[in-house]
Amino acid sequence: MRTERTIMARMNEHSTELTIENRMGFHVRPVQRFAGIARLFKADVEVEMRKGRVPGKSIINLMSLGGRHGDKMKVTARGDDAEQCIKALTVLAEDRFFVEDNIDVHQRPSRHVERLAAMASCFRSDITAVLDHKAADAKDVRALMSLGLRPTDEPRFQIRGEDAEQAQAVLDLLVSSSFYVEDQMVEKGSKTG
Repeated sequence: MRTERTIMARMNEHSTELTIENRMGFHVRPVQRFAGIARLFKADVEVEMRKGRVPGKSIINLMSLGGRHGDKMKVTARGDDAEQCIKALTVLAEDRFFVEDNIDVHQRPSRHVERLAAMASCFRSDITAVLDHKAADAKDVRALMSLGLRPTDEPRFQIRGEDAEQAQAVLDLLVSSSFYVEDQMVEKGSKTG
């Protein structure tokens, strides 16, 4: 996803313009993931595309925009955690909403670690990932790699700072979704269900 960032800080309002790079557009999986992350923040979120402007936490409203490949979407967040919200939604969008329709899994075997570090970097808090009694800075890809973290692992997070609550919620969602690594999600689902 290409980004043209216009982050405006006025009265806790932040916005960015994103280009939808997913081949199938802003369809069900991207919309669900976008709304799911947006709901974890206190900020009000709006998404504007050619068909109008809708609340960014509503799957039905987002689907009504009919976003297609190449469309631009303006995302605006207003509230105390608006900046972090925009950063997290941008990370999601720039990684094609974590939809892996065309991803080469052999070229990006560590995509789960990259996603964790990118999401953790959206927050001002200090975030440590803990796995099997080993700890690493969650914002540092190299440090995370030293943990031997796999998509099916469930690290814990030690978070200290002003936006710890939102950081915890976003990272817990990422972990519970197997970092949105779809081949691993299917494997994990077949083992549990």
